[in-house]
Amino acid sequence: MKELGLSNPSQSNYLNLKVEIFKEFDFCKKFKTEIKPTFRHNQLVLVKMFDLSTLMATKIRAVLYRKWEKNSKSGETIISVKGRDYFDLMWYLQKGIVPNLNCIEEVDSSKELETKLLKIITKIDSRSIILDLENFIKDRNFVKNLGKNIKEILKNEISKM
Repeated sequence: MKELGLSNPSQSNYLNLKVEIFKEFDFCKKFKTEIKPTFRHNQLVLVKMFDLSTLMATKIRAVLYRKWEKNSKSGETIISVKGRDYFDLMWYLQKGIVPNLNCIEEVDSSKELETKLLKIITKIDSRSIILDLENFIKDRNFVKNLGKNIKEILKNEISKM
């Protein structure tokens, strides 16, 4: 981590990586995989992954169907959505990636998907976005500004889909 400039001398030199494996992938029958060679710092790793269209579809499924919240010790809901799902969705949309509709159940067309996404986006809790993303993005001002504006950003990007 230090050699890559990702940690300073007082921080750990280890990268903790959490891998979540979703075993119920039977909702998607038509998808492609790609093998991406990654060569950095004299190391080569071959990574087998879904194509970007399918990855975007799985992120859209998370936005549409994930039921998640973070609660305080007293049971009060602190964060009602995973801000990173919306952040990732914004990334896919801004890259102009077209989602693999074969992997999103209950959606038959791009127009229907747009309608469902816009309905979900209008309910986003900006505070939840901020509280979730501040654990992943160092620049607090950026996170606050993004949280305040993410609804409009996503609405604009979805309308271009």
